[in-house]
Amino acid sequence: MSPIALTDAQMREIQQAGQLVPYDLRGAFLEQVAAELRGKALGDGIVHRVAYDVARTLDRQCNRDGGRALDHAGDAR
Repeated sequence: MSPIALTDAQMREIQQAGQLVPYDLRGAFLEQVAAELRGKALGDGIVHRVAYDVARTLDRQCNRDGGRALDHAGDAR
């Protein structure tokens, strides 16, 4: 898998969105953001939207599962 070329501002945006995600889910967060961005034209708006959509989704899943950590496949551990 090839790296995704992001600007410094886009990387900061992803890092800020990642702060909303429980620490043990941040790897899954980064993987999902990368998967969603792959193959898209990477403007600041799309990076922001994708990063925060993924962060909110992971946060909701974690809260719905009673705060239990999810593995990278999204299954509760």
